[in-house]
Amino acid sequence: MINELDELLETGFKGREVTLVAEMIHQLDVIEDDTDSMQIRLRQQLMAIESKMNPIDVMFLYKILEWVGGIADQAQRVGARLELMLSRS
Repeated sequence: MINELDELLETGFKGREVTLVAEMIHQLDVIEDDTDSMQIRLRQQLMAIESKMNPIDVMFLYKILEWVGGIADQAQRVGARLELMLSRS
C-alpha cells in the first residue's frame, strides 16, 4: 500500500492509482470486519476454557485480543481518512 500511496502523491491524486487505493481501502474494511468476527469467536472460545487456565494468562490473552482489535480499528480509520482525501481531490 505504501508504494501505491507514493505513486498517488506523484500523480497528484489522479488516474489509475486512485482506483487501486480505493480498492485497497475496501479490502481493509473487509479485513477489519473479519477481524471483528474472529475476535468474537476467540473470546467465546477463551471463555469456554478460561477456568482451566492460569488467571494471569487469561487476562493477558484477553488483552492481546483487545490490542489486535484496536489495531484493526485504527487501520480502518486510516483508510477512511485516506478515502476522504481522495474524494476531495
